[in-house]
Amino acid sequence: MSQMMKANMKQILNETDLQHSGKTFVQPVSSNQSKFLLNLQGTDRETLLEQVFSILERSRSTLNQMHQQTLQGHFSLLLLIEIEEKELVGLKSDLEKLDSVKVDLHNISEFSGDSNRHSYILTLLGKGIPPQLLNSLLMHLRSQNLRVKSISPLEADGVQVFEIKLVANLPVVRQQLMSELLELRMQHQLDLALQPDNLFRRNKRLIFLDADKTFIQCEMIDEISRLAGSEEKVRKITTQAMNGELDFRESLIQRVETLKGVRMSDLQRLILNIPYTPGVERLIRILKMLGYKIGIVSGGFSIVIDHIRSRFDLDYGLANTLEIKNGFLTGRILGDVIDGPMKAHLLREVSLREKIPAEQVIAVGDGANDLEMLSEASLGIAFNANRFLRERAAGSLSLPNLDALLYFLGIPRNEVETLDNR
Repeated sequence: MSQMMKANMKQILNETDLQHSGKTFVQPVSSNQSKFLLNLQGTDRETLLEQVFSILERSRSTLNQMHQQTLQGHFSLLLLIEIEEKELVGLKSDLEKLDSVKVDLHNISEFSGDSNRHSYILTLLGKGIPPQLLNSLLMHLRSQNLRVKSISPLEADGVQVFEIKLVANLPVVRQQLMSELLELRMQHQLDLALQPDNLFRRNKRLIFLDADKTFIQCEMIDEISRLAGSEEKVRKITTQAMNGELDFRESLIQRVETLKGVRMSDLQRLILNIPYTPGVERLIRILKMLGYKIGIVSGGFSIVIDHIRSRFDLDYGLANTLEIKNGFLTGRILGDVIDGPMKAHLLREVSLREKIPAEQVIAVGDGANDLEMLSEASLGIAFNANRFLRERAAGSLSLPNLDALLYFLGIPRNEVETLDNR
């Protein structure tokens, strides 16, 4: 590079010192310039944006921020500009000459920028999201000092999905907010997920799913107990565990004891007819295309999970091992029992092995023994779960289709269909 070119480059860099903050790019401006918020509304047409920016160029204004949206043929443009007072009248006059465009201009010279340091995306998902629901939700968010920056729709199939960008001066205690919003969610059959608004929201790489009542629609121990004729015994032990009279490990050992004598050939026929959760095949297919590592971790049985892992070509399948002798179940479990803490431990082990940080991990489950696993992931989803799990998880999904999880990743319907058709 010649000395003259270096000098010219140095002069350009000195004259144009770009400052970057979030999505805001600010150029040095004359001390005579003031800040204005410019709001344009009108009928959309192909060259309208070009006309607007041509007028702004002539006015010698500086563009700080902008947000443009077109909805049903209606054009909306919000600009934060800096301009000298003497140029303002001409700018407004030229903009008002544009066909079918309404112009509002507000002086905001005292504007000090956005002091909020924490940004989140709250995804709402429901068959209908009425104004009274949004009103109650927004009132609660405001009471928690969460400020709405924007609300955007996400194209969806058969449901409404909105992404609300929130900012706050202090970090959100996510579990507390989920608990506070539970009644509202249940009243309006609303699903939601709260996630930090950062690079990792749409860049997850590992998902772990529970099996029973999540990946598959049934509880396999209940189905096997019918083969053993011990269905009533298993139901009573399960009730004791749910009432807190037994922990998961002890209840599982007692229930498995009732399965003694089940013939392997009968169990294998049962496994071939597992009812899978609607949408699970589509979810797995799309996540594979996106490069995810996918696993099932279950408090159920490896003979079932191995079949599922093979059928869907999953990366991991982890579950309890039933002892089998001479083609019959013995009623015992081999090795350590996979309970709630073990599920969380296994998820940590796999994420370390794959070198995937927690920010890029999803976990999905339906029961209380999934809570620790869900807490290990940046996005823990309670799928058709009880109240205990729903008020503690980062998100909840109560639709029958498991592939609705993709909306929480910010993936709209058109992108899902594009991947589906490849």
